[in-house]
Amino acid sequence: MTDRARRLTLAAVALGLAALFACSLAYRMEDHPLVRQAAAPAPQSRNEASMPPAPQETALMGLMQKMQQDPHNVDLMLEIAQLLAAQGNMDGAKRMLERAALTAPSDPRPPYLSGIQLAQAGQWEDAAQALERSLALRDDARTRYSLGVILRYHLRQEEQAREQFERAADICTDSALAAMIETERKK
Repeated sequence: MTDRARRLTLAAVALGLAALFACSLAYRMEDHPLVRQAAAPAPQSRNEASMPPAPQETALMGLMQKMQQDPHNVDLMLEIAQLLAAQGNMDGAKRMLERAALTAPSDPRPPYLSGIQLAQAGQWEDAAQALERSLALRDDARTRYSLGVILRYHLRQEEQAREQFERAADICTDSALAAMIETERKK
């Protein structure tokens, strides 16, 4: 082989290696599915993974476990409903109150708490109806006061509100509540 042929062969091999290197580099720089990596998960704070649940969550879990053992305990249902509402889970609280009302249809507490929850949601007519259901089961000054407030300030039914405040004043035994009722009666 001549000197010129060797140089041409070496040049061709060098050119081939350079082309191979360039193609390999271009291939790796592309967004190729074989080399694409999955997005890294969002970084967690250092203590996030090891943090214990919030006290309300812990209490809720404990109550749910007790409820598995005693599924007809209305007191547990009401406590769970209040915790769910405090956590902002209004649908869960509503379902638990409905379950409590079905379990103990003569208990005035589920409709009372349902009325309070509906009032907090701004559903004034439904709240008034729930409080009236509670009163049908047991006459209570606190329930009458709550109903009177809804009737006066949200449903604009002044006569019915006055009637609720008068009847609440007649049966009230709590001095703090009596003072609030008296303030409403004077208006």
